[in-house]
Amino acid sequence: MDIIRKYYEPDLKKVMRIWYDSNLEAHDFIPTSYWDRHFGYVSRLIPRTEVYVYEIDGQVVGFVGVDEGYINGIFVEKDYRGQGIGTRLLAYVADIYDVIELHVFENNMGAVRFYENRRFIKIEEETNEDIGEVEYKMFYRKPKEEV
Repeated sequence: MDIIRKYYEPDLKKVMRIWYDSNLEAHDFIPTSYWDRHFGYVSRLIPRTEVYVYEIDGQVVGFVGVDEGYINGIFVEKDYRGQGIGTRLLAYVADIYDVIELHVFENNMGAVRFYENRRFIKIEEETNEDIGEVEYKMFYRKPKEEV
C-alpha cells in the first residue's frame, strides 16, 4: 500500500540515505565532498522542517522537504524512480501551497525536465557560490479553479 505521510524521527536514517544517494546520482558534476560536508547539517535540519515521506508497504522510498512553499528537494530511491512517486509528492505539496518555488541545477537535466513538464517556469538563473554551478530558480502557481 502506498501512502504519503508526515515525517517522524524514526525515518531519519532512511531519509538521509535516500538524500545522500540521490544527490550523488543526480549531481555527478558536484564533488562527493560537497554532500559529505552537508550531511550533518541536513540531518539536523530534517527533523525541524516540513517533510513528507512516501511509503510503499511500510518502507520509506522517497520524500519531499518544504519550507512555506519552497521545495528544498524531492528525493526518490533509485529502484523506485520512474514510477510516479516524485510526481505524487509534488502534487501533495501543490495541494497545500498555491505557489511553489525551488532551485535546481542546470546540469541536473532530468530534474529540470521533470519540473518543466509539471508547469514550472524558470524565473532566474544564478551561479551557486559554494560550487560554481548554474542553478535555475523555478516557479509554479496553482491554476485558478473555474467558477
